[in-house]
Amino acid sequence: MAVKPYVLAEQAYLTDLRRHFHAHPEVSLKEYETCKKIEAELDRMGIPHKRIGETGVYGWIDGKKAGDGATVALRADIDALAMDDLKEVPYHSQNAGVCHACGHDAHTAVLMGVAEILAAHKDLIKGTVYFIFQQGEEFLPGGACTLVEEGIADKVDAFFAIHVDAERPFGSVDVLEGTRSAAIATFEITVTGKGGHGSTPHTANNPLLPASDLVDAISMIPAMKCGPLDNATVSVTYLHSGTHGVANVIPETAVLGGAVRVLDTQLRSFVTEEIKRLGETIPAAYACSSEVTIVNGYPAVVNAPACVAVMQESAREIGLEVAHIDPRLGGEDFAYYGMKKPAAIAWFGMADATGKYAPTPHHNPKFRIDDETGLPAALEYMLTVYTKACNAKTPTT
Repeated sequence: MAVKPYVLAEQAYLTDLRRHFHAHPEVSLKEYETCKKIEAELDRMGIPHKRIGETGVYGWIDGKKAGDGATVALRADIDALAMDDLKEVPYHSQNAGVCHACGHDAHTAVLMGVAEILAAHKDLIKGTVYFIFQQGEEFLPGGACTLVEEGIADKVDAFFAIHVDAERPFGSVDVLEGTRSAAIATFEITVTGKGGHGSTPHTANNPLLPASDLVDAISMIPAMKCGPLDNATVSVTYLHSGTHGVANVIPETAVLGGAVRVLDTQLRSFVTEEIKRLGETIPAAYACSSEVTIVNGYPAVVNAPACVAVMQESAREIGLEVAHIDPRLGGEDFAYYGMKKPAAIAWFGMADATGKYAPTPHHNPKFRIDDETGLPAALEYMLTVYTKACNAKTPTT
């Protein structure tokens, strides 16, 4: 179904709304004014809505053909990052130390555009459509957990989302089946020995010895403990002990830690258990005690084939390229929706189309997307995805 005529009328609204959110960013779980703005817009459109937690909100519309199609949820994350905005643009952040440097402002504006069009054209809707404006994606345990705990997945047949990509060219859509982002975890190990004088190490018990062994042993887990075809990254990123410049004191404790990123949530469990085992046994071999802390982050995002088919077909229908990109090792709490119901997320290329600005990484203080060109295309894309998904009846995989 051609939706471009509806999109053209929304271009100015999309850009203005995205730049409003960009100028007024709020960090995870404190998106109070963002949430109020979203609710005000939904009220203006006549869309009923409900708060989830303090700052999440979802709205819904029952279509004229309710019951005839799939119940589809479209999700946008709404939070920003605790970092400076160093872009020189009129709409740069007005909140010191907070910046939309991952595109969540764009996600929110696009979803609001979808909601406005569907509210005005209910003949496009089959079944019920949910608009999820999700808080706290950037902060564990993730706002998606709250929505899932509140039962949103029980209402829905399938979930869809996009994530803008400031490093990929406009017109490319990365949406493939299977694992698309990493299951993540962090670890910290505190090793306690016995402090003493550097001249009499035999009367002390230096915790740096087992800590140093742990750096090597943990770093070798992917090579020696995981299968040769597994994808696992284990990085020890810090080791702290003693006092800088103080050479004659054997420290009492050493603390090391790091991160795990794998493309299989079950493999994450294996890797973290191995870290725990090493963190307990290696210090014990040195007659030191230890405390191991593992924090599991988001599970891996796994795109369902039926949902991917809808998103790929939609991209091709409106002239976008389906890109074949390796899975990303970033974390994304959209994974929790996919653990309950079929779901898929697409990365939508939105680097500057003119070539005037070089692509920027995400979480960069000069993060930039081409909103004037990219937002209308993203809106057309998500509208097309919705109209196909609601007509596809219930995806099962």
